[in-house]
Amino acid sequence: MNGNSQSMTEYAADLERVGVHVYPGTSGTIWTTHHSGTLMRRPTFHLEPTTAEEVRAALWRARAPVASYLLQPDADHPANSWLYLCTDQTYSLEKLSSVMRRNVRRGLSELHIAPLTAEQLLEHGAPAFCDTRRRAELRDGTPEVFRERFVPHATLPSRLVLGAWKDGNIAAFLEITEVDDWAEIECFSMDALLQYRPNDTLIYTALHHYLAERRYRVVSYGLSSIHAESNASGLHRFKTKVGFQTIPVHRAFVLHPLLRPLINRATLWGMKAAAQFRPEDNRLKLAYGALAYMLGDTHMLEVAARRVNDEHAGS
Repeated sequence: MNGNSQSMTEYAADLERVGVHVYPGTSGTIWTTHHSGTLMRRPTFHLEPTTAEEVRAALWRARAPVASYLLQPDADHPANSWLYLCTDQTYSLEKLSSVMRRNVRRGLSELHIAPLTAEQLLEHGAPAFCDTRRRAELRDGTPEVFRERFVPHATLPSRLVLGAWKDGNIAAFLEITEVDDWAEIECFSMDALLQYRPNDTLIYTALHHYLAERRYRVVSYGLSSIHAESNASGLHRFKTKVGFQTIPVHRAFVLHPLLRPLINRATLWGMKAAAQFRPEDNRLKLAYGALAYMLGDTHMLEVAARRVNDEHAGS
């Protein structure tokens, strides 16, 4: 794996070099347009408040329909998402559950874990990407979308891809963004090779490397889904099993000023109907989920929390 992390300034410059528009934020943050079209604050786990002026300026400059960022929950900003973080610099296999230890040991014995070159990822990674997006009940799991997403960023110095090989196939790969003293990860895996536990093995390898060996401050595994339909409870269980803490956060969405008259229940109903009519349109699903959150819908967080609590009570 990489031995040196980029600074936030270097990271922003490299994003701009590959065509990503970057807008300055406060407290060492930046704003960039996500592949969904949403303007997002990075690092995504940053929880300090921003100002209305900062968000408005970024929206106008980016010409994005909506901006998203995280806040600590309070009376005015109720929790509506889970943030998954690991900060344990003594992270080790021995501290994990017996099931997780067994899964990782099998993966380490059956799989070859190694960083992937850009060429290896683009040649062999599409099946893992497509299967993962399908499991998440998304319709964008296609080879074309895979290449659109990964080709522009394949050579970024801040981006590392860790792969799990089995019989010439990439059973899974972990996309890692490493900047300063933090890392963000996302995992993709093939259905046919899940029996070898590539996800467990890759995430254990990454967490041990970044936290126990390199002493990073935090590794983030992103947020709970805002889709009205997803396998949110399954992802919640998996992320907690591999060692991530679940942090309740308020995920704020701010519409572009020209679109703010659309924040109402009638628009939400229309978006829901359109999303059902066009289930392949991932951006429409995201827009519906974002508007539901802006109107106070915490359904996805509540479902995940209730199911996990029920499992704990029955164990």
